[in-house]
Amino acid sequence: MKIIWFHTVIKRFAALLLLADLAGVLGTHAQVPAGNTDIDSDTTASQSVDVTTEKPIKKVLFLGDSMTGWMAERLNAYGELNDFEVATIVWDGSTIKKWGNAPKLREIIEEQSPDAVFISLGMNELFEQNPEKNLKTAIENIKSSIGDTPFLWIGPPSWPGHDEGNDLNDWLESEMGSEHYFRSSDMDLPRQSASNPHPDKAGIEVWIDNVVAWIPDNTELKFNSLNPPEKGSMSRGQTFIYKRMKEEL
Repeated sequence: MKIIWFHTVIKRFAALLLLADLAGVLGTHAQVPAGNTDIDSDTTASQSVDVTTEKPIKKVLFLGDSMTGWMAERLNAYGELNDFEVATIVWDGSTIKKWGNAPKLREIIEEQSPDAVFISLGMNELFEQNPEKNLKTAIENIKSSIGDTPFLWIGPPSWPGHDEGNDLNDWLESEMGSEHYFRSSDMDLPRQSASNPHPDKAGIEVWIDNVVAWIPDNTELKFNSLNPPEKGSMSRGQTFIYKRMKEEL
């Protein structure tokens, strides 16, 4: 009798284990009834957060010609208020061609590992009449070096006393796409002298303030915030590299 009772207990215990396993399998593949929306809404909410959440830009690499230094310093003043930093590389007298032919450009961008790249180039080629022929390869090299990193190209301002420049600006905008190109040539910027194309510090401030105000509605660049700094505020970021005209990048 004891042996029969023992076997009976074992069989019942095994049956319970089998039922538990089946319940687990069914629970894994069970569908939520159509009328029950609680689980669906929670799942949808969590999925929505995963899909739409984007990390804000924490580091900008700003590179370009001789105007870039003050531009980057004004942008870095924004960064100090809005939780991002600006690393800067100024190559005095540089051109689109020089940057496009620089073998270290890709390496520099990878080393800096920015969340976005800002470029200020074109002033020294403003009068170029055939950019498609003479600058296409350089532009493709620059864009290839940037890769998938979000970028903004800030076009050159006009040259005082000259009407040329539309050909280059039109071509650059078509190459970059309007969301990646800020057209500066129509801006009235204070200059260092009547014939000098370089804006003075007040002109740089107006320039960058307009760029920053334009970004949220016209680009996909995502900053945590872009509250404006005080008038005249400029600051140099931790990384600031200056190359003379005859130096290599």
